[in-house]
Amino acid sequence: MDYNEQKWTYGLWGLAIGAVLCAIVGMSWGGWETKSSAQVLAQKQVNAALVKAFTPICAAKFQSASNAPVKLAELKNIGTSWARETFIREGKWAEIANEQNSPVVDACAEALFKL
Repeated sequence: MDYNEQKWTYGLWGLAIGAVLCAIVGMSWGGWETKSSAQVLAQKQVNAALVKAFTPICAAKFQSASNAPVKLAELKNIGTSWARETFIREGKWAEIANEQNSPVVDACAEALFKL
């Protein structure tokens, strides 16, 4: 094998290994994202924003009901968080455009329970 051929062979192998290592380091520690992981992160941020925006609205809907003190007492007597969330879901206080977002329901039930 000629010296120039050997130089090119090792150079190309070094380039390939360097590209793979660069991709591994970039994905692991560099903050690079794939499309799917970026979408998951975006959905988490959307859910967090919905919870932050709609939890006070849910609590206000609950408190503006005509029988709010009675319902609050009922809510506080419920033992499990799952049952409290079901209570909020059935009352439709956490409804957003005719749908109920589970994280909003959870946060609303927790906020009302702390009142």
